Amino acid sequence: MIGQVSTSDKTVGSVRVVFPDRDDLVSGELPVITSGGWGQENAVPQPGETVLCVFLDNSRSAGYCLGTYYGSEDKMPGTADQRGIWFEDGSYVYYDRATKTINLKAASSVQIDGNLNVTGKITSGG
Repeated sequence: MIGQVSTSDKTVGSVRVVFPDRDDLVSGELPVITSGGWGQENAVPQPGETVLCVFLDNSRSAGYCLGTYYGSEDKMPGTADQRGIWFEDGSYVYYDRATKTINLKAASSVQIDGNLNVTGKITSGG
């Protein structure tokens, strides 16, 4: 089912979703599906975002929020050769497989904790 996030709980990674096509039925708390493994993410859809949900039974009491998706109002950032994350303030971190570069832009500053090892040439892009 497709709906809009009404509330989100970032501490547990869940959302409540309203379904306008079902007389504004509001779901219970739905866990948000994220990628797992060694690099887990912490993004939870925000109120007002359109999401896709799946339910395990007809009562809509048990289910999951599969997440947001790109539709007519949202365009996917970057290009087909870029994989990364783009933030609302213009910051980004992505890898470009065509140029074989990791690109980073911070709206304010970059903080590095720990050791920084640089090999190769350091150039200034202006």
